[in-house]
Amino acid sequence: MDKKTKILLFSIAAVVILIILIAVTPEIVRYVDENRAVAIVNGEKITKKEFTINYRSQINYYGLDKAFLSQKVGDKTYEQQIKENILDSLIIRQIELQQARKRNINLTQAEKKAIDQQIDQYKSDSQSGAEFKQYLQTIGATENEYKDQVIKSQIVSKLYAEVTKNQKVSDAEIEHYYNSHRSDFIEVKASHILLKVSDSKEEAAKKKKAEEVLRMIKDGQNFEKLAQKYSEDENTKQKGGDLGYFRKGQMVKEFEDAAFSLSIGEISSIVKTSYGFHIIKVTDRKQLTLNEVKDEIKSTIESQKKDEYYQSLLEKWKKEAKIKKFEDVLKSVSI
Repeated sequence: MDKKTKILLFSIAAVVILIILIAVTPEIVRYVDENRAVAIVNGEKITKKEFTINYRSQINYYGLDKAFLSQKVGDKTYEQQIKENILDSLIIRQIELQQARKRNINLTQAEKKAIDQQIDQYKSDSQSGAEFKQYLQTIGATENEYKDQVIKSQIVSKLYAEVTKNQKVSDAEIEHYYNSHRSDFIEVKASHILLKVSDSKEEAAKKKKAEEVLRMIKDGQNFEKLAQKYSEDENTKQKGGDLGYFRKGQMVKEFEDAAFSLSIGEISSIVKTSYGFHIIKVTDRKQLTLNEVKDEIKSTIESQKKDEYYQSLLEKWKKEAKIKKFEDVLKSVSI
């Protein structure tokens, strides 16, 4: 091969390499940038890409925009506060994943398959599939990156279950809780007549109608028959407005406050809620027995004990961890 041919081939090769470099350089730059650390936890990196996925996911979930994020509360913007909170949660999760690894806690093949099936189910439906695709684009994640986040979340759930499994509840604790919260275990049975308000323009007319119905009741007309005639609650009107039994926390606050303040047979004044105007009649009231709510109380106390114990472990693990944050990388993340 003569000298001119060698020079020509070398030049062609150089041009090809240059074209390849020009083509792949943006991808290389992006890859390097996304793999920068926003934090290092016990020697393990939390990447900018992973942080960005979680950050954009939260921004998307709450529907926040740049105008809101730029607002200040104290000496920080909402954007700074949200970023710091998400980074702290990812640091905690990294610590949890490390603790899970120490205990050989991972997902089974069946559990991983269930995640795949759930994703496939999203994708198979035309509407949810399009929404899922749009969601991935919004948060800047591939399907595998999304799946990785789900797997990590489920591993943490398994860690929680494993380390808290010995937190038990005694009968004495259940009885003490019942005696200390007896008012939480009162049920009232009530009926109501509802005049719905779907537009502020009709509010005055609906209130006037409710007052007329209340006068009829006070004049001695039958509550149940008036409910059948005037109530706009289609689920209860044919039953004379009967709502059945309910406890505190099961109705909107204004309705609940009124119902629990009434004696059996007593009728309320006009009660306004987000649904409209109500007239309420309490038809029964009873105290649930310890035996009726024992399982519920056990579950409540057990959850509290597990949460408190797990929180104490998290504080211990975090205190022992070596954590380094990279604020400059955090600042470079945007929506």
